[in-house]
Amino acid sequence: MKRYFYLVFFTMLYAAISSNAQTINTLRSTEDSVLVTFIITDLDSVPIENAKLVVTTHDKSITKEGVSDILGKCYMLLTEGKTYSMVVYKFRTDFPFHEHLHLPVEKGRYSFDQEIRIKLIRDFARIFTLDNVYFDVNKWDIKPECTYALDNLYNTLKLNPNMKIEIAGHTDSDGDSQANLILSQNRAESVMNYLIKMGLNPERIQAKGYGEFKPLVPNDSAPNKAKNRRTEVRVLDE
Repeated sequence: MKRYFYLVFFTMLYAAISSNAQTINTLRSTEDSVLVTFIITDLDSVPIENAKLVVTTHDKSITKEGVSDILGKCYMLLTEGKTYSMVVYKFRTDFPFHEHLHLPVEKGRYSFDQEIRIKLIRDFARIFTLDNVYFDVNKWDIKPECTYALDNLYNTLKLNPNMKIEIAGHTDSDGDSQANLILSQNRAESVMNYLIKMGLNPERIQAKGYGEFKPLVPNDSAPNKAKNRRTEVRVLDE
């Protein structure tokens, strides 16, 4: 079972954000506790990682918190028969929900997914695709023939010391969507790490994988899929 909450907030993103690996859930529901899988995404269903979620009962007797992984998931074991408030913390700001999460007492064990959708409005000065930066199937290592384009990007950043960027990884729709999301994150981080190794200040760059969620064109032909498999530079500040 999946439930939904919606929260709209506006932000301009200017700081580097480290990625968070996929979390392995080891929690199990009990007779009096519910396993809730919170899934934090934007309105396009792109998972939001490294978002802190705090849930608290009305009487303040129970407080639980978690941080979303690369799939936007965090897991909590919450006591039945309680009503919880929820607050998301992202970009150094807290975003409380007016709706509350009520967990009824039921016979036996139960669990469910709780999706929280957040509208992010990012202010990008401009966006461009890195030509001649590509990867082998299911790989994310930097190919030697791609270094020329990355070296040019590094030189551009060196000449523009106020420029801050996001490296955005994208895939086509072939394969599993969650696997594509992780693959795109790994590819974006490979580009980011290459530039940092070159000497770029880590505070000026971040990596974000969007998987198949942000296509340029429909994934209905081989040429279109090739267009959607791309690495973008999103300029946050210059």
